[in-house]
Amino acid sequence: MASRGPLPFVILAVTGEDIRRCSGCASCESIVAPGMDLTLGELLQAAAHDDVRALTSQTLWASEPILSPPPRCLEEIDVPRVIRALREEAARQGLSRDAG
Repeated sequence: MASRGPLPFVILAVTGEDIRRCSGCASCESIVAPGMDLTLGELLQAAAHDDVRALTSQTLWASEPILSPPPRCLEEIDVPRVIRALREEAARQGLSRDAG
């Protein structure tokens, strides 16, 4: 299924979160869970730059254990909300780990 537009705008429309505010500050770089292929920061930056890796990365699905309590974001981005929106978009585009 075709994209609804650039990821930053899809995320903004669905969540009200402007992922482009992610400054790449590295405050979430050390937060890891088994199965992650990108750091949480790399995932957020991929989404901010409309990189398909934000929808295909294993981190999108492996990050559940690190989302509660939510990681502290210096830009006050609601990271769990963004992750949920990315998962929904990946599923909508047939890119989720359960697709196919």
